[in-house]
Amino acid sequence: MREFNIHQNKTVALKYIAPEAIDAYLAQCGDRVMCVVGFGSSRCAALKSGFPVLWVDTPVSGCDAVYEVWTSDKPVTRYSDELMTGAGNEDLFFGCLSARFVSAVDLSETALRIYSGIFDFLQRGSYPNLLRVWNYFPDINAVEGGIERYRSFSVGRHEAFVRYNRKVEDSPSACALGSHGGPLVIYFLASRFPGVQIENPRQTSAYHYPKQYGPRSPTFSRATLAFQGDAPTLFISGTASILGHDTVHPESVILQTRETLANIRAVIDQAGKQGFKFAGFGTGMALKAYVRHTEHLNVVRDIIRAEWGGLHELVVLQADICRTDLLLEVEAVCWGSAS
Repeated sequence: MREFNIHQNKTVALKYIAPEAIDAYLAQCGDRVMCVVGFGSSRCAALKSGFPVLWVDTPVSGCDAVYEVWTSDKPVTRYSDELMTGAGNEDLFFGCLSARFVSAVDLSETALRIYSGIFDFLQRGSYPNLLRVWNYFPDINAVEGGIERYRSFSVGRHEAFVRYNRKVEDSPSACALGSHGGPLVIYFLASRFPGVQIENPRQTSAYHYPKQYGPRSPTFSRATLAFQGDAPTLFISGTASILGHDTVHPESVILQTRETLANIRAVIDQAGKQGFKFAGFGTGMALKAYVRHTEHLNVVRDIIRAEWGGLHELVVLQADICRTDLLLEVEAVCWGSAS
């Protein structure tokens, strides 16, 4: 139990696990496993534990596949209905969903249906507060029927927030990336207790973007600070080389990477004004980088390593980004010391 004990001081912990080690790790964690997401070009074999895996068709730098495993500091109970699978305890719930769609217009309707189902579940249950959402779907930059898929997705997501009377200013942290195939894949973390939404002073809030980015603004906050007290955790949204609302350094992956990391630092600093005490880049951060072009994978990884040293949890994926002039996006989970 040595490795699992490392995570006992966190309300939720995250590890990236290679396929050859996943069954042993899940057995080690037992009834603390909340969510397992697989990334890779080819789906791996079923897990010995039988734990459901939400699969995202996204190549992984340096290996065939990787598993993202979320664990809780308390035992969880599995959940399943016609919409989602999931697991939760008295305080937290992870939900996993997927849905097929055929076009940009259909994607908007699908996003509305899925998010409406999520909000309905949250309203009926014990976890009204949406903290973090991950969204993946193929051909994110494709234009169909006069609208880009990402913008169509944003329309459906935004409409669900409106229908369920959720303020965009209270949006959870989130990301939306282009997978290489398959359905719309969504997973989320919800809680009994609300988080604090954090914005970046270097950037326009996404929900205030001008109309040039689509008929409905993206519905997410730059970060969500949760579990304040004994196990503060900062969920940082997918972050890119954007100042104000403009992409900067469109021709340079090196400069975009550095600007992206500067934006992440700015978000961490803003969380500090809310009492968050970052535990540091070693054991206090898990990072997932998405890189548009295969030839840039090592460049991005090397810059991150040079900036932030020996991160224990770092995975680099090849994926399309929500704007065609963005070459990468980086998301993070940061843990803090108790207040």
